[in-house]
Amino acid sequence: MVLSALFVPTLLMAAGTVSVGADASVDAAAGLRGSGRGEESLHASGLAHVAWESPAGDERPLGFSAYASVLWVEGRGSTERFLGDYMGANNTEAYNSLRLYSWWLEASGQAVSLRLGALLADEEFAGTAAGSELINSAFGWPAFISANTLNTGPAYYAAALGARLAFKDASGWSWQAGVYDGDSLDSPAGDDRPNRHGTHYAVNAGQGGFFITEVGYAPEQSALGMHAGIWHHSGDFTDLETGDAHGGNYGGYLVVERTLAGSRGQPGNIQAHGRYGFSPEDRSEVAWSADAAVAATGLWAWRPADVIFLGCAHVQLSSHLPDQDLERVWELGYAAVITDHFTIKPDLQYITHPGGSGDKEDSLLFTLRFTASY
Repeated sequence: MVLSALFVPTLLMAAGTVSVGADASVDAAAGLRGSGRGEESLHASGLAHVAWESPAGDERPLGFSAYASVLWVEGRGSTERFLGDYMGANNTEAYNSLRLYSWWLEASGQAVSLRLGALLADEEFAGTAAGSELINSAFGWPAFISANTLNTGPAYYAAALGARLAFKDASGWSWQAGVYDGDSLDSPAGDDRPNRHGTHYAVNAGQGGFFITEVGYAPEQSALGMHAGIWHHSGDFTDLETGDAHGGNYGGYLVVERTLAGSRGQPGNIQAHGRYGFSPEDRSEVAWSADAAVAATGLWAWRPADVIFLGCAHVQLSSHLPDQDLERVWELGYAAVITDHFTIKPDLQYITHPGGSGDKEDSLLFTLRFTASY
């Protein structure tokens, strides 16, 4: 409440800039092989946001900013429609809804920032630059966190009330930590109806809380960067073998990123990453998972903004899960930037053991994504 009282008059009195934007995507997918052969899916999503910023200056040691967004999802994606894969073949697939998405207030100084509101940990923790181009969910918010927390944790497609403190110095060292509501859907069973529109906030001890912290080192002029983190969920988790209750779940991870050629975000740039994370398999569906990807921007002079990407992700399921062992995906795609506002992304995924079971035939999935940004 004290920080809120500080933010409100600041927002009212300080000069700043306001920006608005919108992004929309339509994904058409077809199963080319396996249990989904001959099946098709179509779904769409859209995000509209407004942001306000009053940067720090000579007279103000702190800068302030605010952000709010609305998310819309419609249709059934390939995972729900026919694949039944474990990791989620499409990172925009979600329950159909129109919802208040992420909103927050932030105070920031030269090296430190504090953010409060309905937050998304997957936008700030454990992410990679190369992985952001790929469509399979395994390359975003990783399975070693999403599968081992309650309702995937504070990540797409439901933000959670929380606070995030971050520090970064000029030498390249960084540290951040966040604490969040333990159940963004407010339903341990995963029912989206209690918080379908993103306006139902219930914080109580029964839901537990989600905590994550990360330290990184990525000097601006260096081609190599890395970050490592640990997380903990304080809710109750059932032992997969005995059925006993465990007071919490936890895990750790390591991410290594390297710029193989060029400069970050510039034509001729090639970026790669490797990422690994684990959790105790007595209470975690995913014992460990690992992924790696490489993304090349502007390999051809006549297509300076286009990106070609390749990735592989492996999820090793707990040995205590009957009739399940692993799921692995290979993904290859190309992002063709038609204009500053429009991109077409054809994508091919080969999925081994879809759903984590060797009883299902390997699947080949083709997805065509149309994206518009304003």
